[in-house]
Amino acid sequence: MEKAKRTSPSRILDILEAIILKPDTASAATLSKSLNIPLPTVYRQLETLTEGKFIVLSPAGLFIPGARFRQMIMNSLTYEPEVTRRRAILRKLSGELEETVSLSVPDGAKLVYFDRFESNWPVQVNLHVGDPLPLHCCASGKLYLSSFDRNAALEVFRDIRPDRRASNTIITQKKFDAELQAIADRGYALDDEEWFDGMVGAAVPVLNKEGKLCACLSTHALTTRKSADEIDADISYMLNAAKLLEVVLFDD
Repeated sequence: MEKAKRTSPSRILDILEAIILKPDTASAATLSKSLNIPLPTVYRQLETLTEGKFIVLSPAGLFIPGARFRQMIMNSLTYEPEVTRRRAILRKLSGELEETVSLSVPDGAKLVYFDRFESNWPVQVNLHVGDPLPLHCCASGKLYLSSFDRNAALEVFRDIRPDRRASNTIITQKKFDAELQAIADRGYALDDEEWFDGMVGAAVPVLNKEGKLCACLSTHALTTRKSADEIDADISYMLNAAKLLEVVLFDD
Protein backbone atom coordinates (compact mmCIF):
# COMPACT_ATOMS: atom_id res chain seq x y z
CA MET A 1 0.00 0.00 0.00
CA GLU A 2 1.32 3.45 -0.88
CA LYS A 3 2.13 5.59 2.14
CA ALA A 4 -0.03 8.41 0.76
CA LYS A 5 -3.02 6.07 0.89
CA ARG A 6 -2.46 4.69 4.35
CA THR A 7 -5.11 5.00 7.01
CA SER A 8 -4.83 7.58 9.76
CA PRO A 9 -3.51 5.13 12.43
CA SER A 10 -0.77 3.93 10.06
CA ARG A 11 0.18 7.47 9.14
CA ILE A 12 0.45 8.62 12.72
CA LEU A 13 2.69 5.66 13.54
CA ASP A 14 4.85 6.40 10.49
CA ILE A 15 5.23 10.00 11.66
CA LEU A 16 6.08 8.98 15.20
CA GLU A 17 8.66 6.46 13.97
CA ALA A 18 10.27 9.06 11.70
CA ILE A 19 10.56 11.50 14.61
CA ILE A 20 12.18 8.88 16.84
CA LEU A 21 14.66 7.79 14.16
CA LYS A 22 15.67 11.27 13.00
CA PRO A 23 14.73 13.94 15.55
CA ASP A 24 17.48 16.22 14.23
CA THR A 25 15.49 16.83 11.03
CA ALA A 26 11.91 16.25 12.18
CA SER A 27 10.11 19.34 10.93
CA ALA A 28 6.60 19.19 9.48
CA ALA A 29 7.90 19.87 5.96
CA THR A 30 10.63 17.22 6.20
CA LEU A 31 8.22 14.62 7.54
CA SER A 32 5.73 15.38 4.78
CA LYS A 33 8.37 14.96 2.08
CA SER A 34 10.11 11.87 3.48
CA LEU A 35 6.87 10.01 4.21
CA ASN A 36 4.95 11.20 1.13
CA ILE A 37 2.10 12.45 3.31
CA PRO A 38 0.29 15.72 2.48
CA LEU A 39 1.50 18.58 4.64
CA PRO A 40 -1.97 19.42 6.05
CA THR A 41 -2.31 15.80 7.18
CA VAL A 42 1.11 15.92 8.81
CA TYR A 43 0.14 19.06 10.71
CA ARG A 44 -3.04 17.39 11.99
CA GLN A 45 -1.20 14.29 13.14
CA LEU A 46 1.56 16.31 14.78
CA GLU A 47 -1.07 18.30 16.64
CA THR A 48 -2.67 15.07 17.88
CA LEU A 49 0.68 13.67 19.02
CA THR A 50 1.62 16.93 20.73
CA GLU A 51 -1.70 17.19 22.57
CA GLY A 52 -1.18 13.62 23.79
CA LYS A 53 2.35 14.50 25.00
CA PHE A 54 3.87 11.84 22.77
CA ILE A 55 6.01 14.53 21.11
CA VAL A 56 7.02 18.11 21.87
CA LEU A 57 8.27 20.98 19.76
CA SER A 58 11.90 21.81 20.56
CA PRO A 59 13.27 25.38 20.70
CA ALA A 60 14.84 24.66 17.30
CA GLY A 61 11.38 24.11 15.80
CA LEU A 62 11.80 20.34 15.45
CA PHE A 63 9.60 17.61 16.90
CA ILE A 64 11.21 15.34 19.49
CA PRO A 65 9.93 12.52 21.75
CA GLY A 66 7.74 13.75 24.61
CA ALA A 67 7.37 12.65 28.21
CA ARG A 68 4.54 10.19 27.57
CA PHE A 69 6.42 8.40 24.79
CA ARG A 70 9.63 8.22 26.83
CA GLN A 71 7.71 6.68 29.72
CA MET A 72 6.25 4.08 27.37
CA ILE A 73 9.75 3.16 26.22
CA MET A 74 11.03 2.89 29.79
CA ASN A 75 8.13 0.63 30.77
CA SER A 76 8.56 -1.52 27.67
CA LEU A 77 12.16 -2.38 28.56
CA THR A 78 10.84 -4.75 31.21
CA TYR A 79 9.42 -6.93 28.43
CA GLU A 80 12.50 -6.92 26.22
CA PRO A 81 12.45 -10.24 24.29
CA GLU A 82 16.25 -10.65 24.41
CA VAL A 83 16.59 -10.04 28.14
CA THR A 84 18.29 -13.42 28.70
CA ARG A 85 21.01 -12.67 26.15
CA ARG A 86 21.48 -9.17 27.51
CA ARG A 87 21.85 -10.46 31.04
CA ALA A 88 24.33 -13.09 29.86
CA ILE A 89 26.52 -10.35 28.36
CA LEU A 90 26.42 -8.38 31.61
CA ARG A 91 27.22 -11.52 33.61
CA LYS A 92 30.23 -12.34 31.43
CA LEU A 93 31.56 -8.78 31.63
CA SER A 94 31.13 -8.72 35.42
CA GLY A 95 33.19 -11.90 35.61
CA GLU A 96 35.94 -10.47 33.39
CA LEU A 97 36.17 -7.28 35.41
CA GLU A 98 35.40 -8.90 38.77
CA GLU A 99 33.19 -5.88 39.43
CA THR A 100 29.54 -4.88 39.21
CA VAL A 101 28.44 -3.67 35.76
CA SER A 102 25.41 -1.50 35.02
CA LEU A 103 23.27 -0.21 32.18
CA SER A 104 21.66 3.22 32.22
CA VAL A 105 19.39 4.74 29.59
CA PRO A 106 18.45 8.30 28.59
CA ASP A 107 15.15 9.75 29.72
CA GLY A 108 15.01 13.21 28.20
CA ALA A 109 17.65 15.36 29.91
CA LYS A 110 18.08 12.67 32.58
CA LEU A 111 20.01 9.42 32.63
CA VAL A 112 18.37 6.69 34.67
CA TYR A 113 19.61 3.40 36.02
CA PHE A 114 18.11 0.43 34.17
CA ASP A 115 19.90 -2.84 34.96
CA ARG A 116 23.03 -4.28 36.55
CA PHE A 117 24.85 -7.50 37.29
CA GLU A 118 26.47 -7.46 40.69
CA SER A 119 29.83 -8.82 41.71
CA ASN A 120 30.28 -10.55 45.03
CA TRP A 121 31.94 -7.57 46.69
CA PRO A 122 30.01 -6.46 49.82
CA VAL A 123 30.14 -2.69 49.12
CA GLN A 124 27.85 -1.55 46.28
CA VAL A 125 26.27 1.69 45.06
CA ASN A 126 22.61 1.41 46.12
CA LEU A 127 20.56 2.22 43.00
CA HIS A 128 17.08 1.14 41.94
CA VAL A 129 15.57 0.88 38.47
CA GLY A 130 14.52 4.35 37.35
CA ASP A 131 16.83 6.23 39.73
CA PRO A 132 18.47 9.24 38.04
CA LEU A 133 22.25 9.42 37.87
CA PRO A 134 24.24 12.61 38.53
CA LEU A 135 25.18 13.89 35.10
CA HIS A 136 28.18 15.93 36.17
CA CYS A 137 30.18 13.44 38.21
CA CYS A 138 29.53 9.78 37.37
CA ALA A 139 31.12 8.25 34.28
CA SER A 140 27.78 7.41 32.63
CA GLY A 141 26.38 10.89 33.21
CA LYS A 142 29.41 12.58 31.72
CA LEU A 143 29.39 10.17 28.77
CA TYR A 144 25.73 10.95 28.11
CA LEU A 145 26.33 14.71 28.17
CA SER A 146 29.29 14.27 25.80
CA SER A 147 26.81 12.98 23.20
CA PHE A 148 24.95 16.32 23.28
CA ASP A 149 25.75 19.36 21.23
CA ARG A 150 28.45 21.04 23.32
CA ASN A 151 26.48 24.20 24.04
CA ALA A 152 23.45 22.13 25.05
CA ALA A 153 25.62 19.96 27.33
CA LEU A 154 27.07 23.00 29.07
CA GLU A 155 23.59 24.47 29.46
CA VAL A 156 22.50 21.29 31.24
CA PHE A 157 25.63 21.48 33.38
CA ARG A 158 24.73 25.02 34.42
CA ASP A 159 21.09 24.14 35.03
CA ILE A 160 21.83 21.27 37.40
CA ARG A 161 24.05 23.57 39.52
CA PRO A 162 26.69 20.89 40.09
CA ASP A 163 27.58 20.21 43.69
CA ARG A 164 30.82 18.78 44.96
CA ARG A 165 30.04 15.11 45.60
CA ALA A 166 33.68 14.10 46.21
CA SER A 167 37.17 15.54 46.29
CA ASN A 168 37.60 15.44 42.49
CA THR A 169 34.09 16.49 41.40
CA ILE A 170 34.25 18.97 38.51
CA ILE A 171 32.13 22.00 39.34
CA THR A 172 33.41 24.69 36.96
CA GLN A 173 32.15 25.04 33.42
CA LYS A 174 35.63 25.49 31.95
CA LYS A 175 36.94 22.24 33.42
CA PHE A 176 33.75 20.39 32.52
CA ASP A 177 34.01 21.59 28.92
CA ALA A 178 37.55 20.21 28.79
CA GLU A 179 36.32 16.93 30.30
CA LEU A 180 33.60 16.59 27.65
CA GLN A 181 36.21 17.11 24.94
CA ALA A 182 38.47 14.45 26.47
CA ILE A 183 35.56 11.99 26.55
CA ALA A 184 34.69 12.75 22.93
CA ASP A 185 38.32 12.21 21.90
CA ARG A 186 38.76 8.82 23.57
CA GLY A 187 35.18 7.54 23.13
CA TYR A 188 34.48 6.65 26.77
CA ALA A 189 34.31 8.30 30.19
CA LEU A 190 36.18 7.80 33.45
CA ASP A 191 35.24 8.70 37.01
CA ASP A 192 38.35 9.33 39.12
CA GLU A 193 36.78 9.74 42.57
CA GLU A 194 34.35 12.35 41.26
CA TRP A 195 31.11 10.73 42.45
CA PHE A 196 32.35 9.19 45.69
CA ASP A 197 35.69 9.47 47.45
CA GLY A 198 37.44 6.13 47.27
CA MET A 199 35.56 4.95 44.15
CA VAL A 200 36.57 4.96 40.49
CA GLY A 201 34.55 4.02 37.44
CA ALA A 202 34.20 3.97 33.67
CA ALA A 203 31.42 4.02 31.08
CA VAL A 204 31.26 3.16 27.39
CA PRO A 205 28.45 3.92 24.93
CA VAL A 206 25.94 1.48 23.49
CA LEU A 207 24.97 2.87 20.08
CA ASN A 208 21.90 2.32 17.91
CA LYS A 209 22.05 1.74 14.15
CA GLU A 210 22.23 5.48 13.51
CA GLY A 211 25.31 5.73 15.72
CA LYS A 212 23.44 7.56 18.50
CA LEU A 213 24.02 6.80 22.16
CA CYS A 214 21.07 4.82 23.53
CA ALA A 215 22.59 3.40 26.72
CA CYS A 216 25.68 3.63 28.89
CA LEU A 217 27.48 0.50 30.05
CA SER A 218 29.45 1.21 33.21
CA THR A 219 31.41 -0.26 36.08
CA HIS A 220 32.82 1.03 39.35
CA ALA A 221 35.29 -0.18 41.95
CA LEU A 222 36.64 0.88 45.32
CA THR A 223 40.17 2.25 45.12
CA THR A 224 41.20 -0.42 47.60
CA ARG A 225 40.55 -2.95 44.82
CA LYS A 226 41.44 -1.04 41.64
CA SER A 227 43.09 2.21 40.67
CA ALA A 228 41.80 4.58 38.00
CA ASP A 229 44.52 3.29 35.66
CA GLU A 230 43.41 -0.31 36.21
CA ILE A 231 39.81 0.63 35.45
CA ASP A 232 41.02 2.34 32.27
CA ALA A 233 42.92 -0.82 31.30
CA ASP A 234 39.64 -2.80 31.41
CA ILE A 235 37.96 -0.64 28.76
CA SER A 236 38.56 -3.17 25.97
CA TYR A 237 36.34 -5.70 27.78
CA MET A 238 33.62 -3.08 28.16
CA LEU A 239 33.79 -1.98 24.51
CA ASN A 240 33.48 -5.61 23.37
CA ALA A 241 30.45 -6.10 25.61
CA ALA A 242 28.88 -2.89 24.29
CA LYS A 243 29.20 -4.17 20.72
CA LEU A 244 27.47 -7.42 21.71
CA LEU A 245 24.68 -5.46 23.38
CA GLU A 246 24.19 -3.41 20.21
CA VAL A 247 23.60 -6.65 18.27
CA VAL A 248 21.15 -7.95 20.86
CA LEU A 249 19.24 -4.69 21.15
CA PHE A 250 19.14 -3.48 17.57
CA ASP A 251 19.58 -6.33 15.08
CA ASP A 252 16.25 -7.16 13.45
